[in-house]
Amino acid sequence: MGTHVGPFAGQETEGMAETASYSTSSVAARDRIAYWSEAVCDTFVQLGCDAPRTAPFSGSLRTTRHSSLTLSEVDGASHSVARRKRDILRADGEYFLLSLQCENTCALTQFDNRVLLKPGDMGLYDSAHPYLLELSQGFSQTVLQLPKQRLLERLPMARMMGGTRIDGQSALGRLVRENTLAISGHLASSDGAVAALLQETLIDLIATGLAASRGAEAELALPQQHAIMRARAFIAENIGDPDLDRTRVAAEVGLSVRRLNSIFAEAGSSIAEEIRRKRLDTVAAALRDPRFASLSISEIAMQCGFNNLQHFSTVFRGAYGVSPRAFRKRAEG
Repeated sequence: MGTHVGPFAGQETEGMAETASYSTSSVAARDRIAYWSEAVCDTFVQLGCDAPRTAPFSGSLRTTRHSSLTLSEVDGASHSVARRKRDILRADGEYFLLSLQCENTCALTQFDNRVLLKPGDMGLYDSAHPYLLELSQGFSQTVLQLPKQRLLERLPMARMMGGTRIDGQSALGRLVRENTLAISGHLASSDGAVAALLQETLIDLIATGLAASRGAEAELALPQQHAIMRARAFIAENIGDPDLDRTRVAAEVGLSVRRLNSIFAEAGSSIAEEIRRKRLDTVAAALRDPRFASLSISEIAMQCGFNNLQHFSTVFRGAYGVSPRAFRKRAEG
C-alpha cells in the first residue's frame, strides 16, 4: 500500500476564506438598527429587522465564508428578523440556514412550525420560504448557511423541514452540536483541501441530526448512531486513498464488516455506498469550485480515490444525471 495523499494535494488554496465583522458599538444610536439590518442582509439573505425602541440597540456579527458554507457568530440585544415574500422574489439563490443557540433563546417560525431554541439547540430554516426569528436580549448564536442543494443531496426530505429543532439535550443532539463546533473551529486553520473535506463532513453531520429529529434512523440506538458518524468521518478523512474499503472502515470503528453493514442497512445504506457517495460528493464539490479549475476531471477523480475512470464516469452520471464534463460546464454557467 502506497503513501496516502489526500484529494487536491498541492493546490494553492490557503487563505481563500473571506472574513468580515460588524458591530454597532461605534454607530450612533439612532442609526444602529438600519446599520444592523444592512449588515445582516449582506451576510445572510435579504431580511427585515425590527427592534424595541425602549433602549439603544446593540449587536455584533463575525462571519467567515468558506467554499461550501458560511459560518457566523452573532450576538446582541432583543430584536426580530423576518424573511418576507418580497425578499424571496429578489433572491438570487436558495439556502438552508442552521442556528446553534449558544446563549439565551430564539423563537423560530416557518411553515407554521414555531419552536423555541434554548442553549445547545439547533434550528433549521429555508431561505426560499418566509420565516421569523425572535431573538431574546443578550442572545448568542452560531449560524451556518449553505446552498440548499448541498443538504438536499444528502437529505431530500429537508425540503419541508424548515422550522425543525434538533434537541441539544438529546444524546444525538449533543453529538451533532459538539462535532459541529469542533469542525467549525478547525476550518479557520485548515488549508483548502482539508477545509473542503471538513465542510462535507459537517454537512453530513447536520443531515444526520435532522434525519433523526424527524424519525429517520430513530430506531437506531446511540452507539449505532455514533458508529455511523465515526465511519462517515473516517471515510471523509481518507477519501483520496484508492485503497479505502469497507474492511478498513469497519476496523476503524471497531466492528466487523457484517455488523457495520447491518447498522448502515437500518439507515438505508451500506459501507460501500457511503464510500462511493462521499467520493462522488467530493468530486462534485471540486467541479463546482473555481479554485480547482486548473485540474482536469480525471485528476480530480483520481485524487478522490477513483482509479477506474470509465467506472467513475458511469457512477457519476447515475448519481447526477449528467456527465462530469456537463456537470462542470453547468456549474461554471
